[in-house]
Amino acid sequence: MNSGNNNDLEFWEIQVSLARAAARLPKPSLAKFHYEVLEEIGQPPGLDLIDYFVQLTGIAEEEVEEYFRFIGKTKDGRKKEKKSDPQKELADRCAGDNSPSVLKFRQAFVQEFNEPPAEELIGYFLQKVRGAPVEATTSNDKGAQFALAETIASGSHPTVVQLRDAFEKKFGTLPSSEVTQHFLAKMRQYGQAKNLPDEEYESKVNFAKTVAGGLVSTILQFRKAFEKAYGEYPSPEITEIFIQHLPRKNKNEKPGLN
Repeated sequence: MNSGNNNDLEFWEIQVSLARAAARLPKPSLAKFHYEVLEEIGQPPGLDLIDYFVQLTGIAEEEVEEYFRFIGKTKDGRKKEKKSDPQKELADRCAGDNSPSVLKFRQAFVQEFNEPPAEELIGYFLQKVRGAPVEATTSNDKGAQFALAETIASGSHPTVVQLRDAFEKKFGTLPSSEVTQHFLAKMRQYGQAKNLPDEEYESKVNFAKTVAGGLVSTILQFRKAFEKAYGEYPSPEITEIFIQHLPRKNKNEKPGLN
């Protein structure tokens, strides 16, 4: 790592020491290393540090790919491109016709998807016809973002996945950590008010905590164990709980020791 700044160099050396310490653990994994770095320096490991750690440990390519899927990035550091929405693509095409109309859009939609378009999608179509920027006025409105988070949190069985899907659909991006924390706080608040414990959710949480105690040590192993137990892959929220309960290295170990 080239740097003309001594502080940057020292910062890198600390990260390298963390990588070496994590690599000496009985079962080194990218999941544990991710949270070790996050705890110690307040930000996740960069691509150079991940590459260095993988070289030290010889972690399987399959686990590396699973890690990048979990953090939502490609191996070159770019955010994963959003999946295209075929329904919105059809709305865009219909809105670009010479004489667009809701009737024509509905007919094309039924022919394509065998069902009428939702009201929200019709609203999207009309905005495109008028040439108005869709959601441009609310994408950076924290009040609107928090309001959406609270709406999802007040549902019967709210999850972080529901929040992410609804947020991306409305604002065109994933929720920030601030919005996610607000959602989780509201979810706990509404859950206590309803006093309706979700036994299946609690079971999944306990499963994640238990296996993190030493039975498995990687996200990939956890996903396979979870699928075997519940017949489905764990949600990002449950996966976060698993990673948070992985054993940490000895806090008395000095970062600079080799």
